[in-house]
Amino acid sequence: MRDPNYTWAIKNLMKEKNKIKVGVIGASGFTGEVLTDLLFNHSQVETIALSSRQLEGRNVTDVFKHLSIKSDIKFTSPEDDTFNECHAVFLCTPHGNSMNICENFLKKKIKVIDLSADFRLKEAEVWNKWYDTQHSNPELLSESVYGLPELYKEDIKVANLVAVPGCYPTVSLISILPSLNLEQKIKSITIDAKSGMSGAGRSSVDNHLEKEMLNNFRLYGEKGHRHYPEIKQIVDSLSEEKIDVTFTVQLLPIMKGIYSTTYINFEGVLRSDMVKIYQDYYYPLKNITVVDKPPDLLDVVGTNDCKLFLQTTTTDNQILVTACIDNLLKGAAGQALECFNLMFNFEQNTGLN
Repeated sequence: MRDPNYTWAIKNLMKEKNKIKVGVIGASGFTGEVLTDLLFNHSQVETIALSSRQLEGRNVTDVFKHLSIKSDIKFTSPEDDTFNECHAVFLCTPHGNSMNICENFLKKKIKVIDLSADFRLKEAEVWNKWYDTQHSNPELLSESVYGLPELYKEDIKVANLVAVPGCYPTVSLISILPSLNLEQKIKSITIDAKSGMSGAGRSSVDNHLEKEMLNNFRLYGEKGHRHYPEIKQIVDSLSEEKIDVTFTVQLLPIMKGIYSTTYINFEGVLRSDMVKIYQDYYYPLKNITVVDKPPDLLDVVGTNDCKLFLQTTTTDNQILVTACIDNLLKGAAGQALECFNLMFNFEQNTGLN
């Protein structure tokens, strides 16, 4: 629950029209770069701290040459005291790091938007299994809110700790949610998703992946991808009966974007108005559009949008949902900013249009 004193402080801050002071820990990766650019362009944000151990002391504009706004801010260490002056901190750290630093910020009444997987799963045992290490702060798992605005918008508004979904779960769950909202039972779901190389991280791309993937295409996570339990957790929470979920991922020889095809098999006769059901579900929500022809990946790269296309298949009582997003925006930094906006009472798309 939100601390009433903190709620008052936030309202008072907004009343005085002061900008929200934010910092980004782990700002040197692909997601950190995109998030930094978004924050620099947000009219109600003052970015006061960016951390990178490798780039400490260097000017952010010298490193990120494609930022739309120039800045004299320099990278610092993650332990820099400036982060304690923030109203919100974004954590773009590798998995296993956020859980060790998050609580210190929360104790100081600093809101945390975590882009790692550390607080996405509600059961520590599940996290331990899929990430092959022990969760060091399981007490916070129940406090974190899963940062999917299409499902948990009201919870995000009052959260102090938001766990931004992974890029694959974002596009997969958006493809599934309206079908889970029906009385008609689902027998199984098969998700086949393909991602650009940036999802593997800057160091992997720079060190080997870009050369390896030139004119190439490959399956990965063949023994089980870490984003699977996120998807299954949400599906199970919304379904009264167990649904079989299959999830496979491949790597594309491109830098950005995710293109997924999701096969949803229903028990009984398929409803004929599924397109309208999806249109009605997403019409009042932000950034999601049901289109009348299969989308191109280029339709969404560089945007915070998700485009969906529905069709029946040659299999009885099955629909195929094609969906695509930019993995660094709607799949990471853009969605994180949506959550930030909701947490601080801004319009959801502020800084994203």
